Amino acid sequence: MVEKIACKAVIFDFDGTLADSMPFLESIGVEMMIKYFGVSKEDATHRYRSTTGLPYEHQVKMNFPGHPNCEKAIEEFEKLKIDTIFDQQLFDDTIDTVKKLNDMGMDVFVSSSTFQTTIEEYFRRLGILNLFRGILGYRPGFEKGADHFNHINIEYEIQFNDMLFVGDSLKDYERSQGFCKFIGILGMFTSDDFQSRGHEGIVIHTLSDIISWIVRV
Repeated sequence: MVEKIACKAVIFDFDGTLADSMPFLESIGVEMMIKYFGVSKEDATHRYRSTTGLPYEHQVKMNFPGHPNCEKAIEEFEKLKIDTIFDQQLFDDTIDTVKKLNDMGMDVFVSSSTFQTTIEEYFRRLGILNLFRGILGYRPGFEKGADHFNHINIEYEIQFNDMLFVGDSLKDYERSQGFCKFIGILGMFTSDDFQSRGHEGIVIHTLSDIISWIVRV
């Protein structure tokens, strides 16, 4: 039987976890790989999904190391993403779940591979920026995973064993290792997928399920 997770801070991935944006991101990510690297849609989809959870810059350079079109693909992807990210909707239970965590006394953070200014503006437009203690986004040298967890540890004085990271990708799980507890959200990946990477803990179907699995330290 899996026991409840005791924590002080809940750190959410953004795309595919708080926002229903992964179908859109996958579509343009795959499109760029087909356009700039001449791979099939099937191959591009596999390459995108195998590295999802990382900044697109890393996805491209891992899949096509040294290719002369890498920068062009990254630049166009980021432009398309910025042009439409504010149209992407939160999942129906996101705001209610975050409010309930606040009521439980949890510190709630966002840790994303999207640029920080973009994520902050997204929540500002929705009028819910105040629900989060901190918004952490991507910039070179400051990424989701170790950089963000270390920042929360130092700046907010929260111990790693009091943190819980919630994400929808296998890379999210991998980046939590050695730092904090993890809950996976099923969607792009199945329970078996998470187990195949070594995650034997909790997986949930919808964000609101988290409330029944955690307690405040």
